[in-house]
Amino acid sequence: MNQSRNLILLALFAFVVVVPGKLYAQAVPRQLRGKIITSYKPIDIPSAVKGFVGKLKKQDKKVIRKQEGGTWVIYFVAFFKKPLPSDSMGVVVLDGKGEPVAVADVGGQKGQTTLASQVTVDTTEFPGKKHTLQVYYAKGKKPVILAKKQVILKK
Repeated sequence: MNQSRNLILLALFAFVVVVPGKLYAQAVPRQLRGKIITSYKPIDIPSAVKGFVGKLKKQDKKVIRKQEGGTWVIYFVAFFKKPLPSDSMGVVVLDGKGEPVAVADVGGQKGQTTLASQVTVDTTEFPGKKHTLQVYYAKGKKPVILAKKQVILKK
């Protein structure tokens, strides 16, 4: 039931936030642009505008602990620096050397300004060290970063 509620709230949130250009400034709070809220458990997206940023930030965790199955699951809500200019994007977790330890291609919608999802890291050479979570889109052969955050994957 709680997951159903979260999906409904996420759908409402996406409907409100996926808006064209001029309304973008009003849709994504300035202090969240280019940022990612991360957690080791699903993020509850507030339904009310009042206190939205504070409620999200309370759930934000920089340290992600390994789960019983031996993987790290990073739940996240990304707020893009600018609207997505294409219909696809990628999610990557980079280790301390800048090597990918988890990669996912994600379908999107042109003009989208947020992404709520999760990514699983099966293994890393650097547990306990900083890793970088990025949401990006490809422009030619180069990635353009929409949002990023450093997290620590603990054992």
